[in-house]
Amino acid sequence: MTILIICLLVSILQIYLAKAVVALAMVREGKGYDNHHPRKQQSRLTGWGARAVAAHLNGLEAFPIFAIGILLNILLDIELYWSEILSISFISLRFLYIYLYIADYSYARSTIWVFAFFCCIGMYLLPLFV
Repeated sequence: MTILIICLLVSILQIYLAKAVVALAMVREGKGYDNHHPRKQQSRLTGWGARAVAAHLNGLEAFPIFAIGILLNILLDIELYWSEILSISFISLRFLYIYLYIADYSYARSTIWVFAFFCCIGMYLLPLFV
C-alpha cells in the first residue's frame, strides 16, 4: 500500500511540476511574474508557456480519476501487485505526457494520454477480475 500512497503523492506533485514550468514561462514573458493577475498573464502565454498551462490543467483533470482508482483499490483490499503496476505506469506516463505536451509532440502526447487513462480504467476494473 505504501507504493500506492507514494504514487498518489507524486501525482499531486506532477500537477505543480507543470505549474512551475508555467511560472517560468510567465517570468520569461518580458514583464516578469504578475502576482496581481497571474491568470490573466497565463492567458496571454503562447508557445511552450501556453502548452505548460494546458499540461497543468490536464493534470488537475486527471488527478481525481487516478486518486479515486487508488482509493477504490485500497478500500476493496485489491491485490497490491496489479494496483501498483497500474499506478507506477500511470505516474511514469504522466511525466512523459507533461514533457511531450510542453515540447509540442501532439500525437505522441495524445497516445500517452490514452495509455495513462487506461491505467486508471484498469484500477476500476481490478475489483471485478482480481
